[in-house]
Amino acid sequence: MVVGTLAPRRAAMCLASLLTAATSLSAQDDDVWHQFTSSPHSAQEHALEQLRASLPQHALLAALRGLAESTSQPPPPRGEVQGQKRPKKAREFPDQGLRLPCRVDYLFGTGAIAPRPDVLLPEHAPKAAARHRAAAKHATAFDPTPVHHALLGAVPDADLALAALMMQLDRDASGDEFATFLQIWRNGDESFYEALDRTAGTADSVFFFDVMLDDFRGRFGRGKGEAKLPGGLQAAHDALHQAFLAYRQYRGFREAVAWSLVLPVDAPLPARLARYEADVPGGYSLRQQVLMAAAALDHDLVALCDKIAASAPPLPQPVWSGDHDPYPAWTALFTSLQPRMIARARSTDTFLENALTERRDLSKALVERATRLCAEAAAAH
Repeated sequence: MVVGTLAPRRAAMCLASLLTAATSLSAQDDDVWHQFTSSPHSAQEHALEQLRASLPQHALLAALRGLAESTSQPPPPRGEVQGQKRPKKAREFPDQGLRLPCRVDYLFGTGAIAPRPDVLLPEHAPKAAARHRAAAKHATAFDPTPVHHALLGAVPDADLALAALMMQLDRDASGDEFATFLQIWRNGDESFYEALDRTAGTADSVFFFDVMLDDFRGRFGRGKGEAKLPGGLQAAHDALHQAFLAYRQYRGFREAVAWSLVLPVDAPLPARLARYEADVPGGYSLRQQVLMAAAALDHDLVALCDKIAASAPPLPQPVWSGDHDPYPAWTALFTSLQPRMIARARSTDTFLENALTERRDLSKALVERATRLCAEAAAAH
């Protein structure tokens, strides 16, 4: 077997598993969840305490829990999203909650983690969700979301770990002003980053306001030499689009790494990041590589983020002046870890299989513990 490749049949099986896996609670687990959220708050609190105390002893879970806990005392943000056009309840990509109930967003370009306006609940239970929201207005501060994470096979507080990972990976401050520019300007209810990301690679287009393009030229095109943007709205339009493509490569890569580390391996990435887990003939997808790299580093996720950040190419300056490709640096990092993988499993294919099995076993253990504790809480009702 050739090292560094995935046998076609195995690759197809891995891809099929990802595409067919459920992205929310099963009907049975959904019933467990609703019974749990209807139980007394004291019973719910006790169940969560027991869940945290009985988590499997594993380096991955310890690393994710440490990252989640780090969000309680985050470093000072690098900046903030300002401007009259910012919505009162900014929330990026609301549909990604189908993969993981998220209470916070990491705001790229600011170094900040911001709370979401509500807690996402199972989409197929609107009546129960409405009851929960109504009860929440009069309830204590107890938040059952970490239990929901475990029922999905993720570590409790997985959303906080996800945000912390993105913070660890977003270290190129040279793109901050452009990132916040894309957040300030809106396309209806969505940011321009969301709108451009949603339409990238499709026949759809986004209307560019003249005043926004003037703002873009004023912020980014008033320098000298290569930094000076040619006059005219069309030139500004083209430069803005090029800048977005470069920044999307930077941000999308980091989001894919973070989601790959947090989600159960059989839950697909958010649809807008699906390109990072697409089948690679004769090789591995980025998601598979991330899982393998984390396992090779004994799940020291902070060390993995440090290595990615240390080798990452900078964004072009000005951001519209060129492309951004994170893959050469990542490929070099992944290749440097392959000897460890081969030493442990004799081939990288086997190493990947072992890593996937290990992650699936952890998810299964989390689901079993959460289900048992939810049942006990419901029985106390």
